[in-house]
Amino acid sequence: MSDNAAQYGLSNVEKLSVLCLDAIALDLAGTIALDIGKQNLLQLRNHFCLTREISEDIISTFIKEGLILSDRVIHLFRDSSKAKISTINLSNSRITNWSLQWLAQQRLHAIDLSGCTELSAQAVQIFLGRMAPHLKFLRMGSLASLLFQDLPVPDNAGGDSGDPSWSCSDQDLNSLSGDHMSKPSDICQGRVLLKASNLRILSLHRLKIEQSSRLFSDILPFLSGVQQLDLSECVLPVEKGSDVTDLSPLTVLRQLTSLVLYDALPTRFDLARYEPVLSQLTNLQHLDISCLEARGLYPSVSSQTTAFLSLLSSLPSLSSLDISGTHLARHLQTPRSSMSSQDGDRGYVEASSGFSGRHFKFLGLWNCVGDPSRRTDLPADVVTGDANMTQIYNSLQMYKKREHVCNDCLSNLYHELRDGWRGTPLEHTRILEIICEVMRSNKHNIDRQISGSAAMFHLIKCDANRVILHRYASKRLLRQATRTLYDAMNTHSAKKAMLRNGLLTFCHFDLPSDIMNIYSEMVKLLLNIIRQSDFTHDEFLQRISLYLLNNLVRSVDNSDKLQVGNQGAVRTMLWLIKAKLSFDETDEILEMAWSTLWNITDETEDNCERFLTGENEEAGLNLFIQCYEKFYLNGSDHNRQNREALLRNMMGLLGNVSEVPRLRVRFLKPMYLNLFRSLLESTCDGIEVSYHAAGILCHILSDGSNEAVWRHCSESHGSSASFTEDGNSSSAASESSCQSGISIAKERVLSSLVEAINRWDLNSQRSINYRSFKPILALLECDHTVEVRHWAVWALCNLTTVYPDKYCQLLHEEGGIQILQNMLTECEKTNPQIIKLVELILENVRKVFGHDHHNMEVGQL
Repeated sequence: MSDNAAQYGLSNVEKLSVLCLDAIALDLAGTIALDIGKQNLLQLRNHFCLTREISEDIISTFIKEGLILSDRVIHLFRDSSKAKISTINLSNSRITNWSLQWLAQQRLHAIDLSGCTELSAQAVQIFLGRMAPHLKFLRMGSLASLLFQDLPVPDNAGGDSGDPSWSCSDQDLNSLSGDHMSKPSDICQGRVLLKASNLRILSLHRLKIEQSSRLFSDILPFLSGVQQLDLSECVLPVEKGSDVTDLSPLTVLRQLTSLVLYDALPTRFDLARYEPVLSQLTNLQHLDISCLEARGLYPSVSSQTTAFLSLLSSLPSLSSLDISGTHLARHLQTPRSSMSSQDGDRGYVEASSGFSGRHFKFLGLWNCVGDPSRRTDLPADVVTGDANMTQIYNSLQMYKKREHVCNDCLSNLYHELRDGWRGTPLEHTRILEIICEVMRSNKHNIDRQISGSAAMFHLIKCDANRVILHRYASKRLLRQATRTLYDAMNTHSAKKAMLRNGLLTFCHFDLPSDIMNIYSEMVKLLLNIIRQSDFTHDEFLQRISLYLLNNLVRSVDNSDKLQVGNQGAVRTMLWLIKAKLSFDETDEILEMAWSTLWNITDETEDNCERFLTGENEEAGLNLFIQCYEKFYLNGSDHNRQNREALLRNMMGLLGNVSEVPRLRVRFLKPMYLNLFRSLLESTCDGIEVSYHAAGILCHILSDGSNEAVWRHCSESHGSSASFTEDGNSSSAASESSCQSGISIAKERVLSSLVEAINRWDLNSQRSINYRSFKPILALLECDHTVEVRHWAVWALCNLTTVYPDKYCQLLHEEGGIQILQNMLTECEKTNPQIIKLVELILENVRKVFGHDHHNMEVGQL
């Protein structure tokens, strides 16, 4: 547990059971399941059986991780003898009719199908017809209308039960309805609910008036056991000859403890008209008569007050009340101390007194007339409103499935965070959790995604907030956040505002560690943004995408770098560089493109080869020459810093290529060797360019001590562009020199190499990050060219001097200490300068590990 986490009720250390479930959910195919050929489905491994608890925990964890259920996952549970489930939340999943067909083999007690937009009415009705006898919980959300649709008359010819469209053939109905055949007339028009005699919780949203009329008249009388009913945004039937909604059919639900009528009552809300019916529901503990906003003329205060007090007295168990968006809380506008004792104000006093006499667990006051949520003496434990961050959080928690209300809540949250809200670690983690929940609850609502991502950005952009989240938030929550943000960007990739919010927010996560759960998907998305961005109008998106991509590939291992290369990153960078050659000056995008290539090719041979070949032979090297000539040699002086950074990145990349023996032969042309030798004298970006030039030459020299390599240079003619010894462009002169067979003297290269090494400051800070010393250590074995060993030893000495903790450990792990000690025993063959550098390295190691370096053996540390 992190420091002081306990005092906030937090722990970012997960239980072992949670970690196991996370590992399974994040890698089903690598743990409990196998892929089925080309069908993109999963099935349990042979001899695997899952208990109901484990099966449901896996599904729950899958959802908590921000992953989306689909046919691929649901197929795991098609055999109830191997994996049982009784409860399943399919809300906002991407399942099709196939999943319902597989789940029909289970005995489900609780089902949430809200937001499953790819299901047909036939499949839903047949499936629920099979589940109905055991069903206790059913949430349909806005898909409720599917229950009330007519089904086509079955074709006597029958059909294939494997057809995912589930045409209602006899064969389909036999396979899904069990022993007793269900005719379409038995389950359509909402009659499937008549089979659910054990139903206790029912949620049906956005029913049309003819559908709700059928529900009230033909179905509810047979569902007397229902305890919780949600009819949000339904158009309910009205009393004959009136505009008053007829709620009298609800009185048959004697066990009803929760009734939600959000935005289901008419525009002119008069509580006095509904109080007589609602008062008969004496077991109610939660009543929601809220609406989106108050509409129409307000009834008189006195009549509302009387009705309100009467309703409260009739519902003794009521502990949760939502009157958001209504005028019912107008009597809370004015504190009693400032009220007049005149008769006209007596209604306010009575209402306030009666309201204060009842203490609620929950009170919904969002967007009420008169802003009663800003009162300080509200009689409730939990209040929704916009008076403070706590109320906004409560509102998001309660209304996350209510599209317009939730969007307004997110907007308020955004403004609070933008204005610098500060809270406890627990509050910060809860805010991040709720942002993720509301964004995931409706991924296709672009307003919600933009507002949510903007709120997340302001929550984590402050350094202090970011430290809090990374110290106290669980790894799962951080994975949820990055997955949610990625899904929003991927779903709305054509919306620049969404991309901008997402990219900026990702910049404030710890990269790449926070997004390793979506690494491949994120790389693909960033590459698409880079390719599709316009250089003029979308340069910001391109630049920030490139920045993120560069950070993603900088510190990952070789397999991840190779994966990035497989996704076309090298090809995309070459395309970007080629496009930038049409511009007059280098810029940040061009610099980062080369930097990204530098990172992608680090110790990754295949990516190095991709750089060299590109779309044609030596594509990468040709772009290097063109960029060097145009932007470095001929660039303007006012852009010197960018020019130097560009050259450093290009040379770092070529250094990676030179580490691959079969690829560095491409450098064996006078044009390249002459350029590398001239750059040994460069002071560009400190020692960086000179250092990389030296490294490239040393790797070439390490291939052999004979003159064959250098004769190859004199026999080659280079490309159409080459350079004079001082690095200036002189294509004609160099071409003539090559054609004359004038070779670069090896001795001159070696001499320049030593001069450069002796000129460098051993304490120079570096803009390079080594993940391995293996290429350098290999050069220490080069006994035929002492200058090569000199450069390698100097590199190790510099790094272990300036960054001792990091690089002494790396040197030890890769066996470098033993190699250096062997060099000391061969001192008679070694240059005194090299011996001095070796001793300095071992001294650095001794300081870090506290041992006498002369007595060290490999493994002692």
